[in-house]
Amino acid sequence: MKTIEVSDEAYATLQKLAGGVHRTPDEVLASLLHVPAGSPESADPLAAFVLGVDFRTKFTAADRYLAILGWVASRHPADFGEFIRSLPGGRHYLSLPPEEVLAACRRNQARQIDGTQFWAIMNLDAAAHRHFLAQVLEFLGYRAEVIEFVCGSLGPQGPTRRRVSSAAA
Repeated sequence: MKTIEVSDEAYATLQKLAGGVHRTPDEVLASLLHVPAGSPESADPLAAFVLGVDFRTKFTAADRYLAILGWVASRHPADFGEFIRSLPGGRHYLSLPPEEVLAACRRNQARQIDGTQFWAIMNLDAAAHRHFLAQVLEFLGYRAEVIEFVCGSLGPQGPTRRRVSSAAA
């Protein structure tokens, strides 16, 4: 075992990542550096996915958002579908042919969630994506620490912008 020096900020971030997914700072570093350490089963499977190579190769927040939604939908298909169907306002984009989805969201950009029949609106701001993802994960029973960690993986919070909705949405 070797000792390294890291800044207080880096160490605090490592502790936050480690605590949120029940891993040690060493396991978090090993995962980020692609060094085998401990079994991925010791952490929450969703957190292990977010720390994994496949997820970390997603460069845009949109691709990371869709990857998480796809992972969750594939592990919880019935509950994920139930959550989508329970959303108010008819913005489900559920089981519609692509032409109908695109016609229904003329002012929105939508992308299909890989491996599912579901579509996600993509031109919402980052805060809205985080909020929606947190709602999905809470509905599915994920722990608050995992939800915070996973939502944080979408990128920096940045300034929160207020959205103005029109009456004809």
